[in-house]
Amino acid sequence: MAQEYLKQNGYNISNSQLQNLAKNRNGKTGTVPTADSIKTKADTLGSGKRESIAEFSIYENIIKNNIVDPDSILKTLGIFGQDVFKNSKPTTFAPEDYFATPADYSVGSGDEINILLWGRINEEYRLKVDRDGRINIPHLGPIPVAGLPFSAMQKNILDRMQSIEGVQASITMGELRTIGVFIVGEVRSPGMYTVSALSNVTNALFAAGGPSKRGSLRDIQLKRNGNQIATIDFYDFLLSGKDNTNLRLKSGDVIVVPIIKKMVAVAGNVRRSALYEIKQASSLKDVIALAGGITPAAWTNRVQIGRFQNHQFQTVLDIVSDKKETIPDFEVQDGDIIKVLPVVIKDENTVFLLGNVFRPGKYEYKKEMKVSDLVPDFQSLLPETYFEYAVILRQEPPNFLSRIIPFNLKKAMDDHANAENLPLQQRDVVMIYSRDYFEPDRTVFIGGAVTTPGKQKLLENMKIRDLIIKAGGLLEEASTERGELYRRVYNNEIVSTEKIEFNIGRAMADDAQNNLVLKKFDMVFIRNKKGWEDEKHVQLRGEIVYPGEYVLLNGETLGDLINRAGGFTGDAYLPAAILTRPSVKALERKRTDEYVNRLQSDALTVSTELMAKQEQAGDVQNMLQQQQLLMNRLRETESTGRVVIDMTNKEAYRHFILEEGDSLFVPKQVGTISVIGEVYNPATFRLESGMSRAKYYVEMAGGLKENADAKNVYIIKANGSVITRKNVDIMQYVLAPADVVVVPQKIEFKNNFKIFMDSLTAIVQISGLLLSAATLIIALKK
Repeated sequence: MAQEYLKQNGYNISNSQLQNLAKNRNGKTGTVPTADSIKTKADTLGSGKRESIAEFSIYENIIKNNIVDPDSILKTLGIFGQDVFKNSKPTTFAPEDYFATPADYSVGSGDEINILLWGRINEEYRLKVDRDGRINIPHLGPIPVAGLPFSAMQKNILDRMQSIEGVQASITMGELRTIGVFIVGEVRSPGMYTVSALSNVTNALFAAGGPSKRGSLRDIQLKRNGNQIATIDFYDFLLSGKDNTNLRLKSGDVIVVPIIKKMVAVAGNVRRSALYEIKQASSLKDVIALAGGITPAAWTNRVQIGRFQNHQFQTVLDIVSDKKETIPDFEVQDGDIIKVLPVVIKDENTVFLLGNVFRPGKYEYKKEMKVSDLVPDFQSLLPETYFEYAVILRQEPPNFLSRIIPFNLKKAMDDHANAENLPLQQRDVVMIYSRDYFEPDRTVFIGGAVTTPGKQKLLENMKIRDLIIKAGGLLEEASTERGELYRRVYNNEIVSTEKIEFNIGRAMADDAQNNLVLKKFDMVFIRNKKGWEDEKHVQLRGEIVYPGEYVLLNGETLGDLINRAGGFTGDAYLPAAILTRPSVKALERKRTDEYVNRLQSDALTVSTELMAKQEQAGDVQNMLQQQQLLMNRLRETESTGRVVIDMTNKEAYRHFILEEGDSLFVPKQVGTISVIGEVYNPATFRLESGMSRAKYYVEMAGGLKENADAKNVYIIKANGSVITRKNVDIMQYVLAPADVVVVPQKIEFKNNFKIFMDSLTAIVQISGLLLSAATLIIALKK
């Protein structure tokens, strides 16, 4: 409501913005704004646009409190009556007539007459009126009918038919003749039109698309045989639906639409703003009537007219009325622009109540009204009302500058005779504030072992127990003894924090020494019980006597857990056992990301140097493509989080400490060896008895390719460890089930550019081999 009030007085701001214009009087959040400062802020905030009044009816504009400004309407003002012809399509046509033929219709050549006989003779005749104006009726002969009214023609034929004994007859009109008429002047599609003989001037005008914007609607002329026989005022049809022509067209008639000679504009607070054609000696009252009359929001004390004087200049005439709701008797002239101004003084006997109240809005102003009349009791207020400070917004004559009048709401309500119970004036805005506007940070914090830790609103006389309950209560792990309260202590400009310990159980029992009253910004922490830890879960899968999920006990190792699970089954293949750990997986992902970033930076540096040395652009482009391929490979590689541990050696895992989320998978016995890389047939082979050296299985895979690096062949063991030629002869190494022989590609070094390119290629290839090995191990797990 406040923004409505200010909107009427030139401001357009939201209610929340309006409420924020007031400041706390205690000096902490600012000083009370002056009348000038609130006006300045309102001017700054008020930048909203009104909705277009053209989108609404007059009553919608009244309800929406839209002020209808005549000048804003003039730009889009249309000519009254033009819309009725908007969808009319000019055409030449001969319409079928399905309605009854009028009794005064003049029969002519080309008309069809239907004669139905029954009784002694049962016949039906469809007879055309010939050029001589006759019809030839069987048994009766030719009868003249042209020029007769339909009723007379019908009686004449019936009288003749009734002379035949035992015969009854019915006479009706069939297909009527068409006539040609001319439509000329200021119409959209002038020309000759073929229309029904029953057509009148209105029908013909619609056929021609109606008058153009220059054409008159009030002086349409019908001419026959060179003589003007009628003048039609089409406004009668538009305003009341009455077609007063009463003249049926005849062949050869001419309809003339002359140019408009006198027109005025009516805009503003009338029911239909438009351009209106007027006749001679039209009064202002007549023109307003054409516009549908004035609206309830029209100010009738003064109607403004813009008038052109002697083709020299335009003047403004203010037509003042001595009587309310009466339009003065004043003659309008061609070209006048009539503006009906709006009522701008609204809510004359109104005051507003806004803010933290149950029923905000407008109230009737009564003589000697005070604040207590608007807020009679405390039940009129919402909770959390700020009583020390409320304001009245007032605009006082003669300059009507907005100013704030503060008062103490508590004193005004406690004692109606108190000076704080201020008298009100018309259009005053009384604003009641909530405490949140002056104490927006009235919060406390609770953390630790509660259901919903976080900030909570500080309520009056709130204690520790209240805060715990509001936070959802204590969790199972909450200590019944150890609680801590941290509180800000102010010593002039020095702020410090003190720690207050309390017993949680006693606080929940409302012990006064422990269930302390909270202050703003207090922080309460509920500690866990001594030794409390969340349960840790690990998984044992595969060839375990009792596989499944286990809860770790304090200090339990991998050896202890395997014993608790019954140990390994007889089919367990321990060299291929896989232990994974979430923390290791996260670390691997982090290191991979760091490596990718470093590699990308190095590649950019090398490419820049090569471009500076004028290396071939194609080579540099190939390098960047290889680098991007490697980046994609590394980003797509999923970290396994595998911890390499020799499960065949009990001492190696007996004292191994487990963590939350660890998972051990022990596969069944496998009897395969895999060879991957630069061989002719990379594959997985059955481990043959007595044939366990690496060389045998490399030869089984077709041997080494020409680009194979025989010196750097290595073996990936089933437990994840890697065997290289540093300590053993790789080709003579005795393989164990599930081992993988990896044959890398040979790298040739030619120049610095080639070194970098081949290094990238090698890294990509080795990365692919490692992925293949990882895939194989996953397959073994299944």
